[in-house]
Parts: sequence; structure tokens; C-alpha cells
Amino acid sequence: MSERRAVNEIPVEYQPVPNQLGEPPASSVSCCRRPCNCNFAARDERKVCCCGHGYMVPVFVLFVLVMIVLLLPWETYHQRENANGPSPVENPLPCQLELVESLPSSLNYSHPRLRSTFEAWQLLLGKARTSLDIAAPHWTLRGLDVNDSSTLPGDHLFQRLLSNGDAGKPKLRLRIVMNRSQQSMWHADARILSNYGAAEIMAINFLHSKLWLVDGQHFYLGSADMDWRSLTQRKELGVLALNCPHLAQDLVKIFKAYWYLGSNEVPEYWPWLYHTYINQKRPLLLNVNKNFTMRAFVASSPPAISASGRTLELDAILGSIEKASEFICLSLMDYNPLLRRGSKVEYWPVVDNALRRAALERGVTIKLLISWWKYSDPTEDHFLRSLQALNKMNEEVDIEIRRYVVPTTDELEKISGGRVSCNSYMVTDDRVVIGTSSWSGEHFSHAAGIGLFLEDLEYTNHSLRTDLLSVFQRDWFSPFALPLKPNLRI
Repeated sequence: MSERRAVNEIPVEYQPVPNQLGEPPASSVSCCRRPCNCNFAARDERKVCCCGHGYMVPVFVLFVLVMIVLLLPWETYHQRENANGPSPVENPLPCQLELVESLPSSLNYSHPRLRSTFEAWQLLLGKARTSLDIAAPHWTLRGLDVNDSSTLPGDHLFQRLLSNGDAGKPKLRLRIVMNRSQQSMWHADARILSNYGAAEIMAINFLHSKLWLVDGQHFYLGSADMDWRSLTQRKELGVLALNCPHLAQDLVKIFKAYWYLGSNEVPEYWPWLYHTYINQKRPLLLNVNKNFTMRAFVASSPPAISASGRTLELDAILGSIEKASEFICLSLMDYNPLLRRGSKVEYWPVVDNALRRAALERGVTIKLLISWWKYSDPTEDHFLRSLQALNKMNEEVDIEIRRYVVPTTDELEKISGGRVSCNSYMVTDDRVVIGTSSWSGEHFSHAAGIGLFLEDLEYTNHSLRTDLLSVFQRDWFSPFALPLKPNLRI
């Protein structure tokens, strides 16, 4: 992230505090209690009376200023402490959540059949009444260079966004945050929307988040980019939330931070407007789909753009791994315990070590489903085989890894950037993690990312967690999941 600036340069909405009911308005009162109609002869006495206490006002003002300076850090400390304090007892808040996914063409599953990403985005557009905020790295909805019917959903979605504000239609406040890049081809659609007055756009560095926010009530969060390939050529997974204002408003704060960074440097301190009281230690209690209860919070990366009270995404992932007692099922596009900064490469075993400890110290079953396609880094296999080799230590260690390969043809191979699973999620015996990118070191330390964390309060066979587990098992036992082999190549 770029150089930080002082927080005073960030505008903060401020509302004056009204007087308490019945409180008299402030007025100017003489410091002297005796009548001030003293005659000239008594001038010296009145001078003593009225001016003898004249120092009280400036002394009082000075005292108040000193107390503010002394107590403000104490109050700020306790506010931060309360933001991370235990969750208060509260009634579950209603929220409708469902998993949505994109399945590449020719990849057919009979069960479970989820709502498609395209259908979810269409639904959100139909529900939008006042505002739509979208954060996505790339904007390539139109398949201009591809003569294939699989581009149609992206073309249709672009036209719907472009029609925002057409004559006779109510105009939404459409705001777009995209990745700042030298390659303008990845931003063409967003710039067209801006040029036609359909949207406002901002660009920030290292954006990995994929997020839709509608009217502060509904949202989508997942791996799907604003790219037509994410609708028909890539395997994607996310969550659709309807009538879920408490979580949505918390995500709004993250989007506002992105929007601010589009034209400003990272501040040294984020003002209270961006703070949150919803975090790993104080999650929301949700009544999901009127059927089951879950704890929920949103975490973000990297630390520099995470305001006070916000749990860091890496910390929340490590906490979820640590709490697992039976199994951990993880589906990612890439798995490489490295941190890359330009040409510099560092060993980054944070998540890898957490998985090893879970398997060795607590006997947790580990299953990793990692994508494999023509752009995969061959060095991944070395790390994966090292992890799976722990099975040889004793019978209680159970680590199994498979590579997920989306079937392709010579004709489909002509489509650049398709035919791959971009899933980013984890499911355990009581928790769900749905993210927006792979878990590499640079993602957590440099890139702007978001993760949704959910926890079952009691075991049930019908929850979002069990739905995600069914998706994982469907993919795990499919013919597209291949056992890890030394010389797997495409």
C-alpha cells in the first residue's frame, strides 16, 4: 500500500449533539452574585466582587481541555477493547443466505444444483432501488474477441448496467471499484459505463475482492469476477444474501474504504466512520432462512486498510483451522506457501503450518482440492506432496490432496483464461469460510480481500455449512478430481 497520511484529511460526517430535554439555553451570567448596580463610590469593592472570580472561566475551560486530552486515549482504548470483547446476548437477526456457483459449460452435475452466479446477479439488479456498489478487479463482461454463445450472459449483464439512467427509468447510484492496472483492456467495460454516465468508477491497487452491495440490504460475496468467463467458463462459488442489512451495512464500510483509497493515500488512522463492532470475538447472531442459527462476521485484508475492530482475514482463517476438531475441507485455485514481492520470493508457511498442526496434534482429517490448469505453478506439487507425506507418520494422520481439472477441448482452449476452478472456501465440522481469492502470502499482506465467516451454533443436517460440505463432496468424488501424482501435467 502507498504512503500513509494523517487522519485529519479524511472527511467525517458529524452531527451536533442536542441539549438534553428541559436544559436551559446557555446565557451570559455575571461572576458576581451581589447586584451590579454599585455606585461610583463603591467601585473598588465591586471590582473585587466582579473581577475577583474572573479567572474562574479561563481556568475552567483549561481544565476541560486538559481532561479531554487525558481521557480521549482512555476512551479510545476501551472502545477498541469493547469492539473485540465477548458477544452480548441478543436475539438472532433475520438473514437469507444461499450458496451460488458458476459451472463451466460441459461440466454437468445433478446434485446439489445451486442457483447460478448469473441468476444471483440478475436477482440483485432487479432488487436494486437506490444504490448498487460493485468491487471487482476486472471488467470484461463483453466477449468482443470470442465468437461463442457462452459470452451471452456477460453481454446481457453489461447491457443492463449500461441502461442505468436511460430516459424513463429511475437511475441507481452505481459505483464501481476496480483494480488499478496498466492494462486498460481489463477495465474497458467499466470505463464505458463511466463515459455514458451510468456509473462512477474508482481504481485501487491490488484489489482481489469480488463484492456486490444493493441498497445496504443485499449482497453477493465470492470468487466470481466481472468477466463473462466467470459466468460460463470458470468454476466459481459465492454466497447470496437477501434482506440481511446488518452484514450488508458492515460490508458497506469496507467498500467506503476502497472508494476513499481511489483518490487518497492510506491514512495513519482510519476514522470512526470505518470502525466496526462486528468481528471474530463479537460476531452477529443470525437466524438464517428462518431455519437455523449461525454466528457471522466479515474479515478483511491487508492490515493497512482494515479499520479498528475489523478482524484480519488471515487471523480469522487461522482461528477457524484451530477450532476444527474433526475435519477441514479446503477448495482453492492455488496453494503455494510463498510470498512474492516482484522478483523476490519468501517462504510463507503460515496456513501450511496451521494445517499440519491440526492433523498431527489434534487428529483432524484434512482434504485439499486444489485446481490444476495450464497456468498452474508446477512448484505447487512439491509443497502439496510434502503436506500429504505426513500420512506416513502414523495411522492417525489423515491428509489427502486432489487436483481439480475442468475438462476442456481444443476449441475451448482458444478461450484465454477459462476452464479452471477459482473456488476459495473452507468448511469444517462447525464453520464456513467463503473468500474471494487464493490464500497466498501476498494476498493477506498486500491485496484488498474479504472473507465471510459463519459458524453453526448447534449440529444440524440442514444449514449453509452442510450445503457447502455437500458441494465439496460432490466435487471431491467427481471424475474431475484427480489424486495427487508426481508428474501430473496437462
